[in-house]
Amino acid sequence: MIYEQNSHLLSPGFLRIALLECFEQLLAQLDAFCIAVRRDALSVWVSRTELEVQESLDMRLKAIQLYQALWYEGSEDGRETLTCPGIVGASPETMIAAQGCNAAKDTFKSAVLALKAMGRVEVKAAMTDLHHRQESVAVAMRQMGAARLNLKQAYRHIPLLEECPIKIGFTWSRQGRVIQRINLADARRLLEQRVVTPQILLEIQRLAEISDGEILAQVRSVCPHLRANLVFASGNGLGVRRRLMQTPLPVLVPLRPGQALPDFVPVSSEPPVSPRLRRADVRIEDEPFLPSVRIHRYRLPYRQS
Repeated sequence: MIYEQNSHLLSPGFLRIALLECFEQLLAQLDAFCIAVRRDALSVWVSRTELEVQESLDMRLKAIQLYQALWYEGSEDGRETLTCPGIVGASPETMIAAQGCNAAKDTFKSAVLALKAMGRVEVKAAMTDLHHRQESVAVAMRQMGAARLNLKQAYRHIPLLEECPIKIGFTWSRQGRVIQRINLADARRLLEQRVVTPQILLEIQRLAEISDGEILAQVRSVCPHLRANLVFASGNGLGVRRRLMQTPLPVLVPLRPGQALPDFVPVSSEPPVSPRLRRADVRIEDEPFLPSVRIHRYRLPYRQS
């Protein structure tokens, strides 16, 4: 599209209109895809929590809910995205709908990035417009505990395979934490880059009350990722082909009516719990000193000033 290649030549107003149109197209393509998934009478497996099993939540319905989840829930960390292992058998029509949905996601992402190049003020205004334009959607989502659009979930593709594998092995990557030392000036700069809110003002004041020479620790969580190890039969009937892919959402595989899913071992819908503290974590306080930018103070024995 024009704005993807020449965004610097276009007005912010044009890019805002383009963003809204691209988002509406994304919603339309997503609706068409989910209707196609609902119509398919093919095999499906989606990992469920114990409560979902007790409530007999339909696995096809859960897959559709995951595909449609474009909004943050009120309690979600801003860096997190919903992830769940699953395999959904798909007809050729559903595969075509998924490809159209992924193309719409790419176009929407390009529109967002083009507008971001204009500056933070324009992005904020555009996202406000987007939420107002989709007020009925936003209101419904808020009633269910959702808050704002999650761009990561809007951007990410629906994983799909053009060929049905003979085996799928799901694995959760380990979650970890990255700790980086940061001085007060850089911490203050991070806060000042945020939209001014009472919480930000409180944290700026909190920062002003400690020694200028104190070194702080910024903690960044590395969210767990879900991967699928795929095994395909080779074309000549001898040996197998293997492939590794990210599968944050249930993966679509082409199936014929009555055909079973590939071999797989069910895995939990949540990543395995890993030890919370590492050796480096022992040096920092458990509670963040500046929650908005995930900055902690070092414990007194390790504090430098």
